[in-house]
Amino acid sequence: MSLVIVKFEDDHTFYTISDNGLISKTNPNKYDILVVKKIDKDKVYNAIKEGYKIFECNESKEECLIKVLNKIFPYCKTCKFS
Repeated sequence: MSLVIVKFEDDHTFYTISDNGLISKTNPNKYDILVVKKIDKDKVYNAIKEGYKIFECNESKEECLIKVLNKIFPYCKTCKFS
């Protein structure tokens, strides 16, 4: 099973997204994707330096998480929040 850890820039809550569509809160040391409202040069520089990806999304957290799920695991057709 593949897992991706997602963090929102304006929140300290982390989410795990698995390849089977399960989305749950987690408490890791590091994250794979930072969801931001708007991408700028400084955010790109920090992402390269720290080794994570950036995903731009201006919608609700649930909608952004579903969008990340569909980009990372496009073959997954179900989405479950736990």
